[in-house]
Amino acid sequence: MISRIRNFFYGWQTAYYEIKNWFFVKSIIRKHSKTADWQNFNLRADWIGRIYTVLNPQSPGDDGDTDEVLRIKYTERLRPINLYLDRLGLGESVSPGFEKIPESKSYLFVYTPLFRVLTFGKIFFWSLVIGVFFFSKLDTYTWNGILWLWSHVLNLLSHIF
Repeated sequence: MISRIRNFFYGWQTAYYEIKNWFFVKSIIRKHSKTADWQNFNLRADWIGRIYTVLNPQSPGDDGDTDEVLRIKYTERLRPINLYLDRLGLGESVSPGFEKIPESKSYLFVYTPLFRVLTFGKIFFWSLVIGVFFFSKLDTYTWNGILWLWSHVLNLLSHIF
């Protein structure tokens, strides 16, 4: 029982740090998105806090390379971008990932803020719980309605965790 409580509080603590990290990444993006280095590396960002760049084949000789060789070459070309993001303080706050753009030799590289605990399912679930709690007429917000909802939420949480 104590380990369940400890895991519950650890999850909330980790979620807090992930939200704090997300706000940090967003503030860095907001500050540096108009700088010359940002534009030089052709970096773009979306509202979620992901940073994008597209790398195309550099020389005509790259057209004949396999995908594995191109990934290695592109990873080497990402080194200055990684050093730049590390200089901004984002080295440990984002994780790189890439995907091939269909029907081309280009790759889309995405730096995503780190999320281990916060997932779409958990955000949806808690939004639903909060929405039901605040926007429904549970006994016109009497203590009986609140206690009824709280017991159901705890029952759901006991099944999830």
